[in-house]
Amino acid sequence: MRHKGAPAGCRQTPESRSISELPGPARLPLVGNLHSLWRSDRATFKIEEWCRRYGPTFRLDMGPGRRHTVVLADPGDINAVMRERPDVFKRGFDIETVFREAGNAGVFSAEGDEWRRARRLVVTALNSNHLQRYFHIVRIAGERLCARLEREAAAGEFFEIDRTLTSYSLDIVSALGFGHDMNTLERGENELQRHIERHFKILNRRIQSPIRYWRRLRLPSDRVWERSLAELRQAVTGFIAEAKERMEERPELREEPENFLESMLAAREKEGKFSDEEIVGNTLTLLVAGEDTTAHTMAWTTLLLARRPDIQERWAAEAIDVLGEDRFVGKYEKVGELAYGEAVLRESMRLKSVAPLTPVEALADVTIGGVRIPAGTQLWLMFRHAGLYESGVERALDFDPERWLEDDQQAAPDQKSFLAFGAGPRFCPGRNLAFLEAKAGMAAIARNFEIELDESGGPVSEKMNFVMVPQNLRVRLRRRADTVDSPLATAASSPA
Repeated sequence: MRHKGAPAGCRQTPESRSISELPGPARLPLVGNLHSLWRSDRATFKIEEWCRRYGPTFRLDMGPGRRHTVVLADPGDINAVMRERPDVFKRGFDIETVFREAGNAGVFSAEGDEWRRARRLVVTALNSNHLQRYFHIVRIAGERLCARLEREAAAGEFFEIDRTLTSYSLDIVSALGFGHDMNTLERGENELQRHIERHFKILNRRIQSPIRYWRRLRLPSDRVWERSLAELRQAVTGFIAEAKERMEERPELREEPENFLESMLAAREKEGKFSDEEIVGNTLTLLVAGEDTTAHTMAWTTLLLARRPDIQERWAAEAIDVLGEDRFVGKYEKVGELAYGEAVLRESMRLKSVAPLTPVEALADVTIGGVRIPAGTQLWLMFRHAGLYESGVERALDFDPERWLEDDQQAAPDQKSFLAFGAGPRFCPGRNLAFLEAKAGMAAIARNFEIELDESGGPVSEKMNFVMVPQNLRVRLRRRADTVDSPLATAASSPA
């Protein structure tokens, strides 16, 4: 018999187990397993370690108020859960409330009808037709990226490439999402980037905190974060004001909006949808989420390429073939020709996912993977572990883009285990933009430069800061011998 409110396929069977019957790490009285997970930036790695020890399904005790927690790392079980969102499962650990308290309520954290309203516009704003129409934004940012990297190569020093890639991604997201050219690649980093970093750090800490301490006590770091959040909201309010002015000057934008923000404003005028808070929240969500995830994916890819010169050279050959004498992809259609480049990125996302897990909460009694899950149970879905250890991929820890190009589909990774963008109805709507940015940007790096890694100060490590970011990633670039100077790159490289 199916549990009340459960999705089809999630049926109770005589062999189903209760959570208490699952294996798991030893618990302490009252605090359960919290003593092993108190550091929010390291908790992910501990849970992945337990996955390897206890298998793809085990239980955790997260202390008072979060006692029922199940970890799932089997790709089939994860997909079964993701297919039933948002009606049977919602985001876990009260993410919606934490985001709303932070003034960051948007499509990422929203549930129910609010999510459906925002989702439709986000998907429209980020679909392939829209991105093709405004590919010139990506091209301009890419040309600026090449010019900035030219200066780094000419200096001959090791540098933190993650910062540069963050500027590249931020410039694209701000222009495509809000019609605002921030141009941090040429003007240098601004305070907005540092505010975004603080925002991610505090959100990560609050989401994983077993006690909502900030409702009674604000730490010094919370006060600094509140000032950063105020600055972010002020920036977003400025973007909204600029969009309203454009729509007054060009009324046709109400029928054919050119970016995500204009789409929301037009929908509010036509249908009365979206409050001021929803518009601010969704705009802020696109700004902070769109900037960090793609930039760090590119940074991890840079690391993997630096460790494998042979793969570097193969991608460089493809990029030279596709781009010709252009330093950056000149046309949208050319991005689709970067087949090996996409394989490199998919392999990078499989090995170094910036979103290695996601928490959800059951809204109904269900059975998943033979385990009875009562309503209110928290589940941690281990995306990265599923792709590395539960997918059946041979030599799973090797960086091998060839596996994505196999003619024999049996040899290629199962798409169910590729969870870099989630799965089901809440599949990440930014997937098209992420691949477009990353393929074009990394192709330009591969085509124009050789990458050398500097680990003299210690190995590159991982740190969970809402997304997985590289620590101590420093590289040096050398211009390829066949690189052709472009007038724009040469001009941009000259001192102002």
